[in-house]
Amino acid sequence: MNHSIVPNIPGIPVTDDTWLREKVASLLHMKKYRFPGAQPVSFGTAELDELEREDYFVAEKSDGIRCLALLLVNERKEQEVYLFDRKSNFHMVNNLQFPIPNDPSFRKCLTDTIIDGEFVLDKEPDGSMKLRFLLFDCLVVFGRMLITRDLNKRLGYLKGEVIKPHQNMLRKNPHMVHRQPFTVEFKEQQFTYHLDLVFNEIIPNLKHGNDGLIFTSVVAPYSLGTSNKMIKWKPANENSVDFKVHLRFPGSSLPGVLDYNAKPRIDLYVWQGGQDYKLFDQLGITDQEWRKLFGDKPKQLEGRIIECNYDPDLQRDYNLPSPWRFMRYRDDKPDGNHQSTVDSVLTSIRDAVTKEELIEHIPRIRTAWEQRKKAKE
Repeated sequence: MNHSIVPNIPGIPVTDDTWLREKVASLLHMKKYRFPGAQPVSFGTAELDELEREDYFVAEKSDGIRCLALLLVNERKEQEVYLFDRKSNFHMVNNLQFPIPNDPSFRKCLTDTIIDGEFVLDKEPDGSMKLRFLLFDCLVVFGRMLITRDLNKRLGYLKGEVIKPHQNMLRKNPHMVHRQPFTVEFKEQQFTYHLDLVFNEIIPNLKHGNDGLIFTSVVAPYSLGTSNKMIKWKPANENSVDFKVHLRFPGSSLPGVLDYNAKPRIDLYVWQGGQDYKLFDQLGITDQEWRKLFGDKPKQLEGRIIECNYDPDLQRDYNLPSPWRFMRYRDDKPDGNHQSTVDSVLTSIRDAVTKEELIEHIPRIRTAWEQRKKAKE
């Protein structure tokens, strides 16, 4: 079972965040606030053709927590950085500055800026853990909305106007480095025809967990919500769904009293929208796993969102009631995956593309890319 460590979002929780939600909505020209982060669809055989039809970047899918950052400057001309997740919980981070480009004093900071990334916990050679904020997209810079532009242009703004000035500031002021709450870095992305490089060199050398790949269209705009131009690939047994849990403990020898020392039936529910959930399956877990993971606090799963991976081989080997296996808590999410997302994952499982099939497809992807490049010349 994969129990990856997911970092907590750093910073101080903001209790009254209405104005921050309104600010995000205003910068993105949204009529009403909702979490604006682009959400990927699952990979199937049809997506192999999509990778030929259009240029895509590919990056390893980090085992971390997705987070957007809102950069502002207050009335005292001080930098304010607010992180917000899919639950739209805002956290204020201190001692973090993003100076504007070409300011040798590094005193003027970016404002009205929204950047996209994920937090990972890297295990260093000495055994210590280091928190990193890996940035991979940019929605707004200095009030200039970028979501209608292609990814290449968005990444140009991200590198040139956000990351580079920040890193220049730290390089010229090394005393500031130790005060940083985390490091800020660009998440490297490769053209899809370099998939073998990602599999053979990048993923094996990661300091944090990985659970697949993310493909992002080079030419498509940024989607506020589900995006068919952002595709996630996972090995078959790494396909996962976020469920809501309901526990059914058996009765004890006393009438009307439940036996909390026994292993319960762990029902998995799929979100239908609003407050509605529908029973989907139950968790596949052995008696030994139950005692080890949850036996000391048998009620801790109740009502929580958990991520489960699909592993029919283990279901068969251990005679489990279901192929869905516990991976980790997803307390960063307000709800489990919507029915539409679950249907997409099930299609991906049924229509799974293996690592070997992806690699075999590289020559065709490269040929299509070269033909498009030649046509533009």
